[in-house]
Amino acid sequence: MNKVIKSILFVTVAGCLASCGGGKEKEAARPKSLGDAKAEFAATLTAADTSAVKTQATRCMELLKADSVEQAIDMLYTVDGTKLRKLSDEEKANMKKRFTRFPVVDYAFEYLAFATQGNNDMKYTTYSRLRAADERPSKGVSLMFNPVRIDGQWYLAIKTAGQGSKEIKTLAGDRAFAPAEVTF
Repeated sequence: MNKVIKSILFVTVAGCLASCGGGKEKEAARPKSLGDAKAEFAATLTAADTSAVKTQATRCMELLKADSVEQAIDMLYTVDGTKLRKLSDEEKANMKKRFTRFPVVDYAFEYLAFATQGNNDMKYTTYSRLRAADERPSKGVSLMFNPVRIDGQWYLAIKTAGQGSKEIKTLAGDRAFAPAEVTF
């Protein structure tokens, strides 16, 4: 009987040790939260990242202002699910139509907000006509970029309706699942 009790005790202790040791594996398999993804991404950012993104966006905006619409559009990407890709011909045509109908004669930088590797906000207000000194400011049209960093390189994507933004009133909380990383 003593051998049976010792055997049961040994199996119980071994089982407990095995389950305790597996905690790290279980933790690693746990999906990352949005809050964790934001914190990890923020820890990797430097002033050079901000500068690189602003330089690209300013170049694009200056091309639009100089009526070099096709050159500006050629700089742009879009995030399709978890894939970054150049704009399709149809998307390029729609963008060209937008900037033909509402040419950028001036613009104002609103803000840049980093969140995760593949979902960030960069907002500009574009103006399609200059105002006279005695005129009220004309209404502008918002233009949202989604700067995406892949392997240390920044790409200027257009923000699409399905992507989160700090301007959306019902943002996913930090406890929500983190989005998958964006790749080519």
